[in-house]
Amino acid sequence: MMKIKQVLTLRHALILFCLTMLVLIAFKGMDMKRKMAWVDEAERYYRQNNLIQAEEWYQKAAKNQSIRYKESLIQKRLNELSPITEMKTALSRLDERVETAGSRQDFNGFLQAYGEFQDARNKFMHAEARFAAVYPKISAGYGISDDITRYFQQFKSLFYGQLEQQLNQGNGDEAGAKWNLQAIPDAFYGGADEKTKQLGAKFKDFDERLMSRLAGAGKFAQLLDISQSLMDQYEGRKLKAPWVKSKTEELARTILKKDIEGDQPANYALHAKTYESYAKSAGIKSGLLKDIDRQIRKWLASAQRKIKSNDYEGAIALYEALSAYQDTSEEVKKAKLAWTAHDPVRLLQLIGQTANYSHVSGGGSRFGGSAYAIGSDEANAIYFAVMNADESVQAASTTEFPGDVAIRSVSIEESLSTKSAPVILVEGESASRKALYAAYEVHDRRMTPLFFFEADGYTVQPDRSLLVTNPAGASEDGGGAATPNAIYVRQGDGYQFSGFQKDYADIDGADLLAHPNEKVRFACYIVYGGEGDALAQVGTTYMKLHGDYMFNEGASITVVGKFSRFEDVVPGGDPLAQPINVPVLDVERVE
Repeated sequence: MMKIKQVLTLRHALILFCLTMLVLIAFKGMDMKRKMAWVDEAERYYRQNNLIQAEEWYQKAAKNQSIRYKESLIQKRLNELSPITEMKTALSRLDERVETAGSRQDFNGFLQAYGEFQDARNKFMHAEARFAAVYPKISAGYGISDDITRYFQQFKSLFYGQLEQQLNQGNGDEAGAKWNLQAIPDAFYGGADEKTKQLGAKFKDFDERLMSRLAGAGKFAQLLDISQSLMDQYEGRKLKAPWVKSKTEELARTILKKDIEGDQPANYALHAKTYESYAKSAGIKSGLLKDIDRQIRKWLASAQRKIKSNDYEGAIALYEALSAYQDTSEEVKKAKLAWTAHDPVRLLQLIGQTANYSHVSGGGSRFGGSAYAIGSDEANAIYFAVMNADESVQAASTTEFPGDVAIRSVSIEESLSTKSAPVILVEGESASRKALYAAYEVHDRRMTPLFFFEADGYTVQPDRSLLVTNPAGASEDGGGAATPNAIYVRQGDGYQFSGFQKDYADIDGADLLAHPNEKVRFACYIVYGGEGDALAQVGTTYMKLHGDYMFNEGASITVVGKFSRFEDVVPGGDPLAQPINVPVLDVERVE
């Protein structure tokens, strides 16, 4: 048997269940009533052509599944009003994206959302007229346009701040902030013209300040790179920015002017070449290029004047300074050659010797080279050096000149030298003659002795023989008396004595009157002799001999001399004899 307590508990449970079911039935009844009311409300809005509210109430009724009530009508109306549903769905999604991108400062995402918003607007505004008419109200309900305007203004402030920050940090890569500002639609600046005006002023200020800071910091190449980049960026966006070219030229002109005023041709050349390359790459015409060309030519002319005034070191330094602008290697080479020709000791110093050179001379473009030099050292060694076209140096030397003879001069014997074989003449002191002469012929890297003698001088004859005046150690009679001019001829590698010069004409003494003032030689007989004077006879012709000789009476001799006057003489010295007028021969030599 069930206990009373158990019976009461079961009863209570049944009562509670019934009460719950009654509540649920009541709620369901209320939902059923609401759905029917919502459908009626939706129909009322629909008949009033309030399509936004009609769509909203039809959506609520469709979601109420407490009772199936006019389901076909609800579905029909929702299908008809689907453009409004699509508008709400799209705008709700875009509103969320705009808010998210704007609050996170995601400019690219914001632009994308704005673009989609514009696409949606164009789409819905071109829908069926009765739906297009309700779009503005739906859009206003979400406040998207206000949000977009607010965030675009915030982005403008953000990007202006970024530009200023980048400028203060010296960061020239400002493209992000600048072109983000350019990407903001015209409407948010007050129209296309106002946008161009605002951004043009802002970009000009930023670009000019940026370039001025680079110029002030001496970053000339970076300045031109930034200028080129700016022009490319503006051109790529079809924007006009004339201030970039004009400001760049202004700053470049200032820097180049400072180079000139500071006498810094090397810096000027580097800056000028960099600017010229920039102008060519950018395809711009600049009046500064003419100024650069004029200044470079002015410095080149200055280098030429330095060479003419023998300031070779200054000329070379100037040429080398200008090499950054144009190739001046040939000018430097010519200046060095001119310097070497003017100061040939420089060439001798290149042959690796540490001697102290003296009697140095030289020149340019001779003996197969671009410059040559000759000289001697303290030990009387003789040197010759020539610089080849490739600037290598070829040298020759000799130690054959006596070390105890004082050298007067070392020179090129022009009459004996050839294009490929110079002859070096060394003139030294002589105790018995006016000078000691030694010559050396240069072949490749060696010197060959050509002649060596003491004399009162010499000349080179047309046949390249030597006419030596009074050479020491040679006389016609083998004695030490003064000698006539001697002849030396080339035999093999050197000159050898060949004989004495015949400086007279052999004649018949009877014809003496036909050779006035000529040096002649003839045989005669001494009729009357004596110291310094004599009467001589040739056939039936008489002549007086006068000279520093002892003429022995009755001797037959050969004399050399000149006839230039007449004298009266008395044969035999008899005062009663009739004087005769005879020619006088001034005797230079008796053989």
